[in-house]
Amino acid sequence: MLCELGAAVSKCRVEHLLNHRLPPRLVAADNTDLPDSVQTVLNHLSPLLAADQRSVRLTAYHLLSKLVPQLAQHAVDMVNCSLIHCRKHLPPC
Repeated sequence: MLCELGAAVSKCRVEHLLNHRLPPRLVAADNTDLPDSVQTVLNHLSPLLAADQRSVRLTAYHLLSKLVPQLAQHAVDMVNCSLIHCRKHLPPC
């Protein structure tokens, strides 16, 4: 039954994953610029990668893999934002 539940949850769209109602699980050592909703999902799912049950590990993997494009886009946005900020403070050529 756990396998079937994991297979169903793995089909969850990334929008549903990001608009979760999970209790915040933020760690002071998490020094990231990620939105709290993304960081909370990461902090909830990452420990499940070490679960004893294979189906739990696979489900966590599939859900986390859906977040990778969001993380990459966030990194690109942060780089672009910092470049724009740097250009504002550069002297004219």
